[in-house]
Amino acid sequence: MGKPSRRAWQALLVLLGMWVATIVSAQSLGLASPGRASYASPSLSLSRLGQDPVPARILGGEFDREFESIAGNQISAPRRQPVWWRVTVDQDIAESDAPQLVISRPYRREIELWRPGDAVPLRRSIYGPDTDFSHSTRFIVFPLPKGLRRGDSLYLRVLTVDVLPSKVMIQPLAKVQREDMLHVGLRSVVLTAMGVAAVLAFGFWAGLRERGYAYLGLTLVLQILTLTADGGEMRAIPWLDEIAPDGRTNVVLNTAAVLASIRFLIFFLGLRTTQPKVARILDYCSVSLGALLLVSLFKTWKHSALFGNLNLLLVIALVLYCTVVAIWRRQREAYFLLLAWSPLMVLLVVLVGANHEWWPEYAWLEYSFPVGLAFGGLGLLLGLTSKLQQLRRDRDTANRLATYDSLTGAMTRAAISQSLRGAVESAHRSHRPLSVVFFDIDHFKRINDEHGHRVGDETLRIVSLRTRNRLRAYDLFGRYGGDEVLVVLADTYLRDAIRVAEHLRESVSGSPLSIDGRLLPVSLSLGVAELRTGETPEQLLERADAALYASKSAGRDRVTGHSVAPEREVVS
Repeated sequence: MGKPSRRAWQALLVLLGMWVATIVSAQSLGLASPGRASYASPSLSLSRLGQDPVPARILGGEFDREFESIAGNQISAPRRQPVWWRVTVDQDIAESDAPQLVISRPYRREIELWRPGDAVPLRRSIYGPDTDFSHSTRFIVFPLPKGLRRGDSLYLRVLTVDVLPSKVMIQPLAKVQREDMLHVGLRSVVLTAMGVAAVLAFGFWAGLRERGYAYLGLTLVLQILTLTADGGEMRAIPWLDEIAPDGRTNVVLNTAAVLASIRFLIFFLGLRTTQPKVARILDYCSVSLGALLLVSLFKTWKHSALFGNLNLLLVIALVLYCTVVAIWRRQREAYFLLLAWSPLMVLLVVLVGANHEWWPEYAWLEYSFPVGLAFGGLGLLLGLTSKLQQLRRDRDTANRLATYDSLTGAMTRAAISQSLRGAVESAHRSHRPLSVVFFDIDHFKRINDEHGHRVGDETLRIVSLRTRNRLRAYDLFGRYGGDEVLVVLADTYLRDAIRVAEHLRESVSGSPLSIDGRLLPVSLSLGVAELRTGETPEQLLERADAALYASKSAGRDRVTGHSVAPEREVVS
């Protein structure tokens, strides 16, 4: 594994450690402040009224006997149906602590509170005209400035878009403010990290034109929108403040995020070619989720969340399956996917089950899920970068194999021909000289026949090494076929090219080749030609080849230059 890969893995492990540390610190700070004992919330009794009468009748005591006691400290309401709750305190609460009634899971809830002696209720919500900007979006907070005596009752009228329960607690103002600061800080870090990852992903996509970055960037943007809609941060933007509370917004954003994640996954693991059956099932899931998204643009139905979450669970199962298969096949990117998405997939399963009341809703989900999203996004950005680095290394290796001859290190015929064409075009445009040298090894077939092909290959390798070392760094050197070599000399007139060719000849014939402990005398025949005005690469090569043939006809081990004037030849 190369250094870039090791750095990517190290960064991913650091991110994982930061994720765990953030969750642990968030939970510990949320429960107790340093240097101060944990605050025990006063005991409360809850009861519920199954109808929605005029508030004055409730406050007048007419329905006191109609309230039904509920165990625990959670309140809920049917979708879009107001429900009355009575909260009775079982102990005195001093006003010196500046007590606050706090209600968790405030998203998409409208709550009215009547305190003892109130004729007009206090109204609170995360979105809309009753938004309270003096607190974070973690709780809906109602002040209780006069404190409460044992047996006092608070009346709540709750209207909600979803059916998930909220916890009711009484906390001192200092604790509420401390948890507000922690909540805002953590949410800011998470959203900033996801935003930076999204910007980087789109930036890489624009610069590299790799669609995997676009899929990842879109996934992160949709997850950011989902978090800010559910978390209440959208209330700071007026026009978003109007659509965020709508139940359709949650379904549309979550569904779109899963769709983008599926597209990214198919690209990231190359499932179209490596696991086509899994890719086909994911396509079916995409169609199903796409239908849900289109329907949800106009109306949600009572099973929308269940339908979408069942699709999500199927996608998670498929992700785990194809990741394990990819790891078995030693796909490097699968390791990144497993490490980056495993915590998030576990959290999603726990969250889906809690939302449908299959098991309890755990307190640690409040921060672990958004932090998991940020960690997953950053981790996959590193994984995608590592994958593209490997693809580029593979491509460079393939290009090198296609461009350079493995035996001699010279350019291949296709590569030298293409380079010659470019050099000729450049010389014509700039009106600068260009010459080529064409040479081969004298009696090379005899060397192969008498000494074997291994000695012949070693002869080619040594000749290529000696001649290439006599050239300038920017001169082009390519194996044209068999033992034939083509040299392209930019900015070089014929007389200078002949001098270069003579150096090439002397580099080989000046001393025999040492192969397998024996000395083998070798010589070269060379032909040189200078580019004429308007001449094509094929015509130039034809004249250089003619000069090479003239060298062989004259006895070999010599240089022949094909001059600009067709009737003249220069022999060295």
